[in-house]
Amino acid sequence: MSAFAAAFQNLNPVFDRELRQRSRSGRSVILLSLLLTALTGILYVAHLAVTQESRNQFNGGQEMVTNTAGAVMFESVLFVELALLLLIIPGISSGAISGERDRQTLIPLQVTLLGRFGIFMGKVGASSSFVLLLIIASAPLLAIPYLLGGISLTRIMLGIVTTLLTGITYATLGVSCSAFFRRTQTATLMSYLIVFLAIFGSLVIWVVINIVRSAQGDFSPAPSWPMLINPFVGVADAAGDFTNDFSSFPGPFSGLKQGFFGDNWDGRIASNQPNWLYSLAVQITFTGAWVVLGLRKLRLPQKEID
Repeated sequence: MSAFAAAFQNLNPVFDRELRQRSRSGRSVILLSLLLTALTGILYVAHLAVTQESRNQFNGGQEMVTNTAGAVMFESVLFVELALLLLIIPGISSGAISGERDRQTLIPLQVTLLGRFGIFMGKVGASSSFVLLLIIASAPLLAIPYLLGGISLTRIMLGIVTTLLTGITYATLGVSCSAFFRRTQTATLMSYLIVFLAIFGSLVIWVVINIVRSAQGDFSPAPSWPMLINPFVGVADAAGDFTNDFSSFPGPFSGLKQGFFGDNWDGRIASNQPNWLYSLAVQITFTGAWVVLGLRKLRLPQKEID
């Protein structure tokens, strides 16, 4: 074993064990291959759709077609990638600790001399590794729109980073549910329920506020703060674009950004920070509360070794 591998293993043995198990499983390879195939299909369909629409709109102007295709292809692939992560990550992470309880293997984990926090973070790191692997594997697909033009490298990097952080946040949330609830089925159900509420519950709150304001005679745009907990809107502010000249065919993130932050043209709730920073802060704070609850519920069968 190399010095680097030995240092990595000693850093968190739980993380090391989880990665070894996942890397030896054929299911991970199959799942990743299916996801990349789906993203490739989305890339191709988005290119066909935006090319046809742009040619009809601009009478075959090839430069305009290319610029439009690059931006919409990037947003379409990233949008579907985020949706897949939110669909898969709770199922992967919600059995991290409750599964150890079911198999009665929490005691052997203490051979690593790790306490509750070390075991918890090892599980979070292992669950988050799939998020990082998918984003790295899909990077060549996201590079194709950049080569077509019409989208900046900064916008691509912001979209990738916010998607990565969002995936890690919900992986941490899944592990917290796994620690808080004793049964894996309950932890999985609660993980998906929280994701559902973050996506659709925030939208319902925003719509209700809009309806109430309209009933009171206030027809100004509704405030955007209820949507800060929504992972799609947070990534949309980083990856979307207000200045797209081809607004008749916006990408999914540009449409979301215009819809929820369009009342303030520079895309900011405050004057000095973009909305995606606030969105990440809200999601991380909410997840941090769940981490505290999960750690309080994580009781090891044997006394922790200091």
